[in-house]
Amino acid sequence: MFAKLGLFLVAIVLLSIIWFFVKGKVSRTHEQVRDRALEGGFGRAMTSGPATKQLTMMGRTLTLAADPQRTGELIAHVAGADDRVTAVRPESGALVVEIDGSRPLVRAHLLPDRTVIGVDEMSWEMGFPQGAQVWSRVADAIAESAAKQGISVAEGAREFVKADRPSESQEVWVVRS
Repeated sequence: MFAKLGLFLVAIVLLSIIWFFVKGKVSRTHEQVRDRALEGGFGRAMTSGPATKQLTMMGRTLTLAADPQRTGELIAHVAGADDRVTAVRPESGALVVEIDGSRPLVRAHLLPDRTVIGVDEMSWEMGFPQGAQVWSRVADAIAESAAKQGISVAEGAREFVKADRPSESQEVWVVRS
């Protein structure tokens, strides 16, 4: 009985080691195929429609017509409730909302008579801006919560350009100035 159990455990260990190497090779092959597709015209054609839609989502801004104390608390509460928001921190005259650790970086500019919130910078990976769905969900929640509190909300749009600064592994896009 112990011999069969020992043989079974050895088989599990050997199969785990084999799976580790096979999985790594498959992942590297998939990455190479994806990179070739994105470099060629086919990859760009496949991603251009969805990327344009997500870029439009990332450019969405909200203007909340209320005092900065009230809107800051509302934004911190609503954004902080989303599970993909990793930090909400104050900054001089603003409130910064970090999604997924760093990007997209959303900034709420707390002005005396209104607050303007939108994405200031984002990363672009695998043919798409990252975090568009999350930002859209957070923006919808902020607009809904503000409307329930009687705060007037207006929507706007921003355009982005690729940043000149180098990054380790991803493109960084910022608001066009």
